[in-house]
Amino acid sequence: EAIGMMEGAYFVSKGEILNWINTLLDLNLTKIEQTCSGAVACQIMDACYPGTVPLHKVNWRAINEYEFINNYKILQQVFAKHKIKRHIEVEKLVKGKYQDNLEFMQWLKRYYDLHPSSEDYDGSKMRKGEGLALADLGANKKAKGSNNGA
Repeated sequence: EAIGMMEGAYFVSKGEILNWINTLLDLNLTKIEQTCSGAVACQIMDACYPGTVPLHKVNWRAINEYEFINNYKILQQVFAKHKIKRHIEVEKLVKGKYQDNLEFMQWLKRYYDLHPSSEDYDGSKMRKGEGLALADLGANKKAKGSNNGA
């Protein structure tokens, strides 16, 4: 069940990943960095295992790192529940850096491909119509100051 770095999963393009996320979850993401809140990852796991992720606890409107961390705690609980032995590098993902979030989304896509649900998944309905704040803001997160003086 290990998905190694040389696995084909890590050669999936950013465009393909965004298209998959947007189609699966009924979102309109334009940047991989918009997945850094952990909400998208929680919902992808809910698509794999419908009804096992407490989506009502996910903060879809999160725009700050401390809010993202709570979403990743939910995701870690889901991983534990399904005995998924993948370390989630929360401290890296919440920074909103492209490469870290791309690799995690590539891994999640491969996991989803290996564990598809037999049910049709209605992403918007499962979020109760809630939008994703980072999608609405267009990855405003970066503009708020993680440019490290560059």
